[in-house]
Amino acid sequence: MPRRAHTLRIPGQTSELERVRRHVEDWAGEAGLSPKETRQLRTAVDEAVANAIEHGLDDQRDHITIRSASDASGLAVTVRHRGDRFDPTLPPVPLAEAREARAVHGYGLHLLKTLVDSLSYRFVRGANEVRLYKRKR
Repeated sequence: MPRRAHTLRIPGQTSELERVRRHVEDWAGEAGLSPKETRQLRTAVDEAVANAIEHGLDDQRDHITIRSASDASGLAVTVRHRGDRFDPTLPPVPLAEAREARAVHGYGLHLLKTLVDSLSYRFVRGANEVRLYKRKR
């Protein structure tokens, strides 16, 4: 399968999440992911973009770039934004602790890690890059 790549650039507004989900579904279908794999990746990307909007950006006018790249084995989606440095691969607050404290936040990172096969992070020239990878089964 030839490698395919796409780019989507959105303003940092939650109203854009539906558009992101639709694009991820299209990219996943093109890459040959199953419906279940597509739902898992779509949810993980949604969470990563929502985190960038809610916690990373200083201004809703800032943009988030979402890139996809597929190959014969799966689909990678990278979420890139300038904002506060945040590494989602670091250990999150333990779930039991978040539940006990009835915390509003702290569940998304657990979700991200369970829905994708690989999660990586890097901070490049002032921008956060979260890469999510879903392998075809």
